[in-house]
Amino acid sequence: MSCLSFDAQTILTQNFEGSTFPPTGWTRSSTNATRAWDLSTVNFSGTTPTAIDLRDKFTITGSNSATLDWVAAANTANLTSPSFSLVGASSPILKFNVVVGWSYMIDSDDGDLVAQVSTNGGTLWTTLWDEDTEPGFTDDGDLDEDTDLYNTVAVQRSLSAYIGQADVRIRFQYVGNNADAVAIDDVQVLAGTLSTNDIANGKTNSISIYPNPTKGEINIKTDKKIKSSTVFDLSGKVLLQTDSQTVNISSFTKGTYLLKVEFADGSTKTEKVIKD
Repeated sequence: MSCLSFDAQTILTQNFEGSTFPPTGWTRSSTNATRAWDLSTVNFSGTTPTAIDLRDKFTITGSNSATLDWVAAANTANLTSPSFSLVGASSPILKFNVVVGWSYMIDSDDGDLVAQVSTNGGTLWTTLWDEDTEPGFTDDGDLDEDTDLYNTVAVQRSLSAYIGQADVRIRFQYVGNNADAVAIDDVQVLAGTLSTNDIANGKTNSISIYPNPTKGEINIKTDKKIKSSTVFDLSGKVLLQTDSQTVNISSFTKGTYLLKVEFADGSTKTEKVIKD
């Protein structure tokens, strides 16, 4: 039997285990030259490592994480992912692990860490997550800022609002002044893609869909009896359904859609159609 289905895919993944930072395609910037994002094994201070060295409390998984050390001065530092596409994606999500210092970053609020998204090359950014509203960070209750737990939190945020966008970027932005170190790791963008399995009795269906691109009317030419024709957007949402050999999408906005034709014998055929 044929059907419209969803296949999981990894769109973006980065664990910061390479020796080069930032990793290929990633970029960084900072207003304080001594405090840009770097690996957790980097000795930011230049002094002999101590018990509260970054590598001890801010390496989340593996041998390295993306880390930013505190400094007794103002700093705005960005770590930005490569561009990726969410065209044809279904239910995309952003996942990452994060550590911040409770006392200075949350309790005293001397700094802020946010995860943001852009769809226009980084001109405009929308905040997806911020550490101030993250309930997963906890305090050990001993009132000693030097013994904070620095617990790891697994974050997951939906990117469904950006389905269909071809130039998506994620940015981790730190803004602080004499705050505390932070770290992120295991960054992933996961999604599903619409796919088809158009096999019936061992043979593919013979079908012609035209014109494509179209300004509105789509004709379906086939030697089989049509049971239904369904138009989906790229997230899999049903927009229109008919049992006719003609489908009219003139009221739709310009873009790419999926037309699934189901035949009386139970087989199906799905093709992309473009509305001009």
